[in-house]
Amino acid sequence: MLSKGFILDYSKCVGCHACIVACHNENKTNPFLSWRQINSFNAKKVPLAGFINLSIACNHCNDAPCLKACPAKAYERDNQTGAVIHSSEKCIGCRYCTWACPFDAPKYNKEKGVVEKCHLCNHLISNDLNPACANQCPTGALRFGTIESIASIEQFGIPKTNFEPRLKIVNSEIAYSKLLIDSNLYKEKQLYTSKNLIKEKVNAIEEWPLALFTFIFSFLTGWFTSFWTVPDRIQQIVFLLLGFFGILLSTIHLGKPFRAYRSIVNIKTSWLSREIFFCGIFLSFSLTYLFIFKSTLFFITTLLIGYLFLLTIEMVYSVSKRKTKLPIHSSNMFLTSLLFCFYFNDFKKLLVIVIVLKALLYIYQKNEPDSSNIFRVLGSFIRVIIGLIFSLGIVFFSDPINNGVLLIALIVGELIDRFEFYGDISIDTPSRVLINTFNQILKQ
Repeated sequence: MLSKGFILDYSKCVGCHACIVACHNENKTNPFLSWRQINSFNAKKVPLAGFINLSIACNHCNDAPCLKACPAKAYERDNQTGAVIHSSEKCIGCRYCTWACPFDAPKYNKEKGVVEKCHLCNHLISNDLNPACANQCPTGALRFGTIESIASIEQFGIPKTNFEPRLKIVNSEIAYSKLLIDSNLYKEKQLYTSKNLIKEKVNAIEEWPLALFTFIFSFLTGWFTSFWTVPDRIQQIVFLLLGFFGILLSTIHLGKPFRAYRSIVNIKTSWLSREIFFCGIFLSFSLTYLFIFKSTLFFITTLLIGYLFLLTIEMVYSVSKRKTKLPIHSSNMFLTSLLFCFYFNDFKKLLVIVIVLKALLYIYQKNEPDSSNIFRVLGSFIRVIIGLIFSLGIVFFSDPINNGVLLIALIVGELIDRFEFYGDISIDTPSRVLINTFNQILKQ
């Protein structure tokens, strides 16, 4: 593999977007979808306020996270050039690579239903030519060359990773010093400071199929624990129908749902691929146990597979960062499964313990509530009143506890909590890192 990559000089980049235009022209990309982007302070070029620009695209990391994360093996590396190439024909449009990449390189094309990204102009560099973006930079700020020859300095504005990105930043100390000098002027002009300018990659509105999918299977694994006794036929049918409905929801999330079969081809490295695999195994074993082969050993095996499945779900979201202070969220899959396990098995004391634990976690997460979002405020109110306080009241005054009213209250509360989970995680990107750095400087 050639040790070449992008070299960006902060002191020379003027944010002219020539690199973006060159990429469009060379690769005939959709004008509304840019493989390269410019992140800027003082994007409006206010006089005397100075400016800082970061031109960034795919860095073709030596340990590329997209290669490992993609469940469909839509990524491969050119061993000659080191370029990480994405295949639209193999892509299922799950967008998991856009979560895994901290450099915001893979871009989801809604019109095509697949992800696209910079391929390092592999057709050019394989013939010893430069990528179009570097070739057309008028100031020489963006170059392509042997990056080992560049001094090893802190990559200002770049998320810190262990992925070995093929990118070097030159004169980052000048950029940082410029921010320190101009910080008072930035305060006065209020230039490019709001975190609201950053669009979250993950949110409950867009990911509602995933929110329902994950909730349904945490519910089902908890429910399955009560099937060690003989369930009635209606319960069996409802259980399986709910499971198949959950799988259907997961395909709705895909840009190419008819390629869903490819979601399990990368079990070796992709947590998403493992999640789908264990989902199918859990449901298949459940069907077998309920209708074909009832044995204690098979029941235990199915239950273990179910909890391995929940582990893979938790690991899928390990690429994100939690906005909450604790590493465990109140909607944790295992806690939710245990909640319904104790409900269906009529374990009153254990159910109280889990509800109280979830309540403490939920309240602790709300130390800094988002009062600007009326829907989150309303959801939190319903979650606390119905899902926690009302549920505890029913538990204390009902015997047995597994009644319909309590079940509805628990489901409402846990659904709200699961949807809020997607608002409590974030994905680091260069724009977020730049703005966070800027905001830290303003506080000095």
